[in-house]
Amino acid sequence: MTIFESLTPVEKRLTGAFTRGEWLDLRQARDRVVRAAVVRGLLLGAVPAGDGYAPAIRLRGARVTGRLDLMGAVTEYPLILEHCRLEEEVRLVEAATRTVRIVHSRLTSLNGARLRLEGLLNLFGSTVAKGVRLERAKVTGEIYLRDAVLGADAGGVALAAEGLAVDGQFTATGLTARGTLMLRGLRVSGSLGLADARVTGAGTMAVDAEASVVDGQLHAERLRTEGELRLRHARIGASLQLVGARLINPTGCALSAGGMAVTGGTWCVAPFTASGEVRLIGARLGANLSFKGATLGNDNGAALTLDHAVVEGGVIGDDATLSGGHLSMRHAALNGGLTLRRARLPAAKDGGPLRMEGAAVEGLAAFDDVHAEGGVYIRDCRFGGPVIFAGARLEAPDGAALRFVRNEAAGRVLCERMTARGEVRFEHSRIGHDLDLREAVLSTPDGTALDATGLQAAELALLSRETHGRIVLDHARIGLLRDDPERWARALHVNGLTYEALEPRLPAESRLGWLRRDGRGYQPQPYEQLAAHYTGNGHLADARAVMFAKERAQRAGKTVLGRLWSGLQEVTVGFGYKPGRAALWLAVLVAAGAVVYGAAHPAPLKKGEAPDFNPVMYTLDLLLPFVDLGQQNAYNPTGGAQWFSYCLVAAGWILATTIARGVARVIGRG
Repeated sequence: MTIFESLTPVEKRLTGAFTRGEWLDLRQARDRVVRAAVVRGLLLGAVPAGDGYAPAIRLRGARVTGRLDLMGAVTEYPLILEHCRLEEEVRLVEAATRTVRIVHSRLTSLNGARLRLEGLLNLFGSTVAKGVRLERAKVTGEIYLRDAVLGADAGGVALAAEGLAVDGQFTATGLTARGTLMLRGLRVSGSLGLADARVTGAGTMAVDAEASVVDGQLHAERLRTEGELRLRHARIGASLQLVGARLINPTGCALSAGGMAVTGGTWCVAPFTASGEVRLIGARLGANLSFKGATLGNDNGAALTLDHAVVEGGVIGDDATLSGGHLSMRHAALNGGLTLRRARLPAAKDGGPLRMEGAAVEGLAAFDDVHAEGGVYIRDCRFGGPVIFAGARLEAPDGAALRFVRNEAAGRVLCERMTARGEVRFEHSRIGHDLDLREAVLSTPDGTALDATGLQAAELALLSRETHGRIVLDHARIGLLRDDPERWARALHVNGLTYEALEPRLPAESRLGWLRRDGRGYQPQPYEQLAAHYTGNGHLADARAVMFAKERAQRAGKTVLGRLWSGLQEVTVGFGYKPGRAALWLAVLVAAGAVVYGAAHPAPLKKGEAPDFNPVMYTLDLLLPFVDLGQQNAYNPTGGAQWFSYCLVAAGWILATTIARGVARVIGRG
């Protein structure tokens, strides 16, 4: 006896409805039991269709007993169940069928491995206690899992769909999964929808979509995951939408998307929250990456990793907050700029909260009003536009609040109103326009507040509101240096500093006070540079004053004889920069000689042969070593006058020598 020879009244009604493609609603019936074997027989053509009808199983409110086994079957009839309860597995393994629509129903499990389906696979609002299997299935049409509830099988997988191909949309909006969604190698020609889904992963994996391909958008707005969301090496043809998602995997990756490629934007906008690392190493994003207002946290390392990523649009992190971990952008290419305005970046356990090394940023890099603790590290990066730290608060009292080292910036670096508690370093960076520190507060009381060793900039505005600590400009190359004597740091290192212009234009005496703040002892280059600056601007007197101060400054490092000789040069000729002193000394000595020898003429050596005595000429003859006026060798002073003569001769040699040395120094400098 076949099963169709022992049909129950309900099953007979179903058979009649099937042949006509009509609904059978059993929700109010006392007997709602339908055997799965009857459903299977109808789908496989056990009952001929009525003329002019499109047969289909359309059943509401039934309790289906037994396993609905269509393994390997080929059927052209839709299976549509609503508000039903299927007590055993629905097996569609390797079947070829049309639409399967089981909505608002309860299933034990559905196994559609290697299924071939044309039409719609719809589990809207249904509960599948042991999950769904669709490995390497092929669906031409749409998969619809909206508001479905999927439990996990023995392996902890709620949806096993490795290698699934969907030629159309895959919608799982509002899905609840108590187990992993295994989507490795998924292929979707339309969009994939996981918006408002809730996935509690088995172990540490919530959604595994590694190497998946979605030609349209991946909608995951407000997605909630407990465990990793894995999109490694995935390909998304439009945008990735994670606005308002909450990804929780505190011991690992909240989002693992290394090598992912997204043609459109990637949106992780508030209230997006990630507990665990957001890893985008080597990702290629064709438009913006935005985590504006998002909260990212990872107590075990990086909160966001963009190492080696390429982002064609901007990276937007305005108003973002780190609750642990750091942002890493090593060797990233951010072709649309980077903004972290008003971001809150507390110190990470393993160091500073922002780390960029070897990155390239085209366009604007904006850190306006950012609050970072533990130090911002930017090294060996290239910026194609301005870099802005205006109003930023950077705190690392025991280290460097900002390390901007060996970078190249084509535009401005604006640090206006920035507050830094800890060192600020711009060592060996090249800035195409200006470095502006107007109204900044730089505070490292016992150390270096600003280290700009080797900096190259078209303009440097040292106009900070407060500076506590030394400023180091050693070997910097500046076009225009702006400063304010009222705001000079107490300690200023400028050895090797070169500049083309200084503002404001101050007299030499003021700028010499600037140089004397170095405190490391005599260094010639700062004096030479300042003198060259005054010379180039036509202020020769100021240039001579600087060089005079240079000679005095280097005296302290000489031997006793050297200091003595230096003192003689200063007193006599002002190191060659004050020749009027030599003339004055000569005039004083000549006058003294004229008085002495005018009062007491020396006796001639040979009477009758000596020229007429002239006290002035006689004194000059004694004073000028290489000039013979015929007086010195014709007369012989005695007593005190003789000793006075010796003194004049010695003074003449000293004057001649110091004048010659001073002239040589000036000529050599010229």
